[in-house]
Amino acid sequence: MGRLVPKLAGFLALAALALSSSPVAAQDTPAATSAAAAPAPPPEKMGRELNGHLFLPSHIIDDPFSYTAFGTFFGIGSGNALGPTLLPEPPFIDVNSEKWYGYTGLGLGMLLNVRILEYLSLRAGFITTAYLGTGSGAALTIGTSARITGDVGVKGSLPLGDDFRIGATVDASYGPTFALLLANGIATILDQCRNDPPNCRLDDSQTFQQQDTVTWTVGLNAAWAPTRYLGVIGNAQFIAPTKTGQNSIATNGATFAAMVDFDAMPLVKWLPLGASVAYQLTTGLGGSKVPTAQEAGFGFYYTGRRDLALGLEIDWKWSTLETQQTSTATLAWLNLRYYWN
Repeated sequence: MGRLVPKLAGFLALAALALSSSPVAAQDTPAATSAAAAPAPPPEKMGRELNGHLFLPSHIIDDPFSYTAFGTFFGIGSGNALGPTLLPEPPFIDVNSEKWYGYTGLGLGMLLNVRILEYLSLRAGFITTAYLGTGSGAALTIGTSARITGDVGVKGSLPLGDDFRIGATVDASYGPTFALLLANGIATILDQCRNDPPNCRLDDSQTFQQQDTVTWTVGLNAAWAPTRYLGVIGNAQFIAPTKTGQNSIATNGATFAAMVDFDAMPLVKWLPLGASVAYQLTTGLGGSKVPTAQEAGFGFYYTGRRDLALGLEIDWKWSTLETQQTSTATLAWLNLRYYWN
């Protein structure tokens, strides 16, 4: 009996130790119960987020948000432009009458936005566009044009409550424009030779044009998100050049734009789809020669990831080409933008 008591006491001690270290006992402690009941931390608020709504991007309009993001876009489309009528016999070109000719356009761009303070960011962008007259006579009358533009700027942002934000931007852009317009040059040479035959000379200044343009742009932007699935953006910009030429549309003017976007995911969890409608108007101020340009776009976007915006935007544009010819066009843009915050 004397030996049984110590053995029984040791067995009870081992049983108590095993019970205290078992998973069941650990789960029953107050600390474990509190940890299991704690809610998951909310996802990090994105820079383009307002009142729970993630705004969609568009190359038609600027937004008032500060964030770090990289984006790229590619566009292709076709249109029609007014050009001089071609004749089957001399002078071969009737500059006093016009007809519509077709052309094909391409565009490619990249942008980088870096947030350096909570509501302040720097940005840089690059875009190149080109068009080529297609169809009978279009290569002569519409010609070929290419434009390369680089842009740097700063954006400030200020929240007003949970569902409204305003912003201001200052940008400087530089870009050379190259235009080859054979019909215009031929018509100029024929006029010179017909009016003054002894002094007739070949002048290609009207056939091949090159112009560099430096433009300053100051803008005000505002965004409103009344719900998690709906957002509205509006902006106004003043365009001021420091150098321009005949074939550049970057003379003093103003741009006004608005966009409404919709995200279905807050309403239907299994539908990661967003849509946007945007409109932009560019017009001259005072006595400037800025031709009026209008652009309307409708886009579809994938919204399944908070840090990604991927979509297709279809635009209809009524404007003037770099060669000052009235134009209408339909363009499709593939937009990709990745956000870090």
